[in-house]
Amino acid sequence: MKKFGKVVLKILAFLLIFLVALLSFAALWTMDTWQNNTMDQIVFHITSPIEGTSSDILAGFLLKVLLPSVLVTVAAIVTKVILKKKEAKPKTVKTANIVITAVLVVFLAVSAILFINKYKVIDYFSARSVNSDFIKENYADPEKTAVTFPEKKRNLIYIYLESVEMTYADKKSGGALDYNCIPELTKLALENDCFTGNKEKLNGARVSFGTTYTMGGMVAQSSGLPVVGGVGNAASQQDSFYPGATVLGDILKREGYNNELMIGSKVEFGGRGVYFTSHGNYKIFDYTYALQNGKLPSNDYYVWWGYEDSKLFTFAKEELKDLASKDAPFNLTLLTVDSHFEDGYVCPECKDEYGTQYANVMACSSRQIKAFIDWIKQQDFYENTTIVLNGDHLTMDKDFLDGIDAQYDRRTFTAIINSAVKPTENTDRIYNTLDMFPTTLAAMGCKIEGDKLGLGTNLYSSKKTLFEEYGEDFVNKELAKNSEFMNSISSWDPFDYETIAYAHTLSCNVKFGKDGNKKYALIGLSGTENINAKTKGYIARMKGADGSIISTSDMKIDGDRIYNATLEVTSLKMGVPSTLEISAKDSKGVEHLVYSETGLFSNSMMFESSRKIKKSENADTSLSFSEDGKTMTVKASGFANPNDISVVYVYVWDKRSVNNPQYILLDRSDDAKGACYVADIDISKMDRSSIRIHLYQRASGGTTKVWKAIKE
Repeated sequence: MKKFGKVVLKILAFLLIFLVALLSFAALWTMDTWQNNTMDQIVFHITSPIEGTSSDILAGFLLKVLLPSVLVTVAAIVTKVILKKKEAKPKTVKTANIVITAVLVVFLAVSAILFINKYKVIDYFSARSVNSDFIKENYADPEKTAVTFPEKKRNLIYIYLESVEMTYADKKSGGALDYNCIPELTKLALENDCFTGNKEKLNGARVSFGTTYTMGGMVAQSSGLPVVGGVGNAASQQDSFYPGATVLGDILKREGYNNELMIGSKVEFGGRGVYFTSHGNYKIFDYTYALQNGKLPSNDYYVWWGYEDSKLFTFAKEELKDLASKDAPFNLTLLTVDSHFEDGYVCPECKDEYGTQYANVMACSSRQIKAFIDWIKQQDFYENTTIVLNGDHLTMDKDFLDGIDAQYDRRTFTAIINSAVKPTENTDRIYNTLDMFPTTLAAMGCKIEGDKLGLGTNLYSSKKTLFEEYGEDFVNKELAKNSEFMNSISSWDPFDYETIAYAHTLSCNVKFGKDGNKKYALIGLSGTENINAKTKGYIARMKGADGSIISTSDMKIDGDRIYNATLEVTSLKMGVPSTLEISAKDSKGVEHLVYSETGLFSNSMMFESSRKIKKSENADTSLSFSEDGKTMTVKASGFANPNDISVVYVYVWDKRSVNNPQYILLDRSDDAKGACYVADIDISKMDRSSIRIHLYQRASGGTTKVWKAIKE
């Protein structure tokens, strides 16, 4: 037994040696590989799934971290074996142990100190220990902000340019170099919108805390929010990414857009797949999709991060033709990859023009993007399409920008092409990537209540950005602090399946009254008994026909277990649709919509509810199932005013997907009975004993839930 204990101690000792070596080499490798990174980037990627990571990065880790750690451990073992075979004196063995321990401790201490100083680890965690309400106080909730689309909705092509900065242009054009390795991009920006006050110099977006890497940049530009904390890990574990936020994809999907994401790498990296599928149900065209659908030269084809940009643009042309052939507007989002650090990928189209690989890659990328834009301009759909080009973040290449002016203000490349509007002010805007969220919608011709969404400001308006109002340093310090509001958005307490199921059976009574010249809606909510344990209260909200909030009030419970609220609705106009919404708050204060009803405010002071017309509008709604049980067909007909209907859609979910239901538009296919809407729904991966389906119609009077069913 004593001998066994010694063996265990030796094994533990060698494991400790391996762990110390691993941590030390990992710290050194990280500092060498990501010389320009920040601690929030390190935290995000540590907590993100490894799937989709570049083979070059994985190879670097194996060669520079894992292999030397194994060699150090083997050397320690060999030393011990040699000493034992030579029957070394106890003093010699003790001295050897002391030397090995001392070397490892010093190695770990030095690498740790270097790492802590380089990434300002103490500052990072000090900031995270302090709470700030800055984000909450400056957040314009897209769920509560009216966004009005033009009658003819514009298409969107959004291209995230990997690591592309305006810095790569020459000094005369606003860059930092003596030469311009992105001349085509420079011309595109100056001929279109980059929010500069000088048409001869570029302007671009600054990056703020939580937006300095690919996923941070993509989330910032599409949601107006930074990525903070361990969201990467949360996304991989919970199949959700900022479930409490409403983002660009959500808004466009509700408006009937077909969303698609195209990237030349695996979508799993950094939680991108989870983010884009849970916010807008994007079709994903990534490396895996291209491989599985025979788009690549061979089954083992893999370069750089997957496939190169020349193929991305070729595939994108095919997808655009398909998207444009459909009746619905589209949003095609692309992410380039050739210009990723370190030094970029040299494809067959690259030329040796500047003597440095990274500059050559940037020049090649600039030409390819210009050619792609030129092709788009030749297509019929271009006239009604807005194109956004924006660098996802500043480059992480460790030496390409060595020697530029230390005072130069590095910014991402920005260009908006074929915008529906023009800037109201001809000035150099001080903006960051968070501002691209509302600015993109504005460029598509949308009217945004207050010209703010998320933490972003519509740059076409005269409203100040956060950087213009508070200053860049102050904003970054506040974003670095802990935010309970952000914590609630990134990891709310989701209502479980049964809670949602019961919530859909709530009933609400609405009465109207007058007090002098003021008009009030008296709201009574019942049927809450089964979900009260999951909630911390209810909020009633009345919205006008344009989506603007007319009145909001917390609801209070009475002796009959009915939640009541009084809303002032003096501004409601007779005969104009309005919507009553009731939200339940979870334990973190996040609101979940549990009841919505659209109706008319009439002369008799009554709320003519959509409930009164449900029978006439869904009498012929039905479900049918394929023989193999993998497909469910929903068919809806018998609508009272079919010509007034713009969209009919369903939400479908089961107990495993209650927080991420499928959103499916029904196709109109008239039959002998008149207007008929049909959709085939894939339920092969769903729990068929718990499928729920809700059908909605959107007409001039607003959106109405007209039917629901439970598959038993």
